[in-house]
Amino acid sequence: MREDELSHKGVDRAVQINRTIIDSNDYRRKFDNATDNPKLNKTLYECAKEILYDRSGTHYESMYWIDGGTGEIITSFDIMGKIPALTGKEHELVVEYTDRVLHKLKGHNNVVVIHNHPNSTAPSAGDLNSANDHGYSLGFVAAHDGRLFKYSSNQEINVTMYDLYWTELCNDGFDETIAQIKAIEKIARNADIFVTEVTNL
Repeated sequence: MREDELSHKGVDRAVQINRTIIDSNDYRRKFDNATDNPKLNKTLYECAKEILYDRSGTHYESMYWIDGGTGEIITSFDIMGKIPALTGKEHELVVEYTDRVLHKLKGHNNVVVIHNHPNSTAPSAGDLNSANDHGYSLGFVAAHDGRLFKYSSNQEINVTMYDLYWTELCNDGFDETIAQIKAIEKIARNADIFVTEVTNL
């Protein structure tokens, strides 16, 4: 990262949100199409806006766990720590399932999650495996560039295979996010997983 990409307050301009996009009616309408539950859609939109404004210009993530039936927030978590990514090439921010989070989630069988991706990438292999491991009904990624992704997973996916597909696609000239989506599509042919971009159409 070049020094001129950082403001005097340490904000990374490359991952700042475009407030015009995030505050637009077009962005809000994406959430009308997120699920068939208006209460849940409203909460997802409110959480996305809060997360994006809070994390704009940073490489940190936040997550909300929401009751998929009532649309009420169950709990939230600010993701502050870094661990080596599965690819070994960079660092990845991850959710820590603290005792407090696990206690709050106890007894909830229809959990929907939403978190941000500062680099505006699609759901990762880690996101999909976390959805499977923790039994989420649905997951959403609010990207800093204004895109919204929806995902679900009912089985563990092979991260090594995902990384191999992703690397091959990047080497073929696809950008990181397109390569992610195409790698997931290849895995989805033989796996019970789902990833799509939510639009306002």
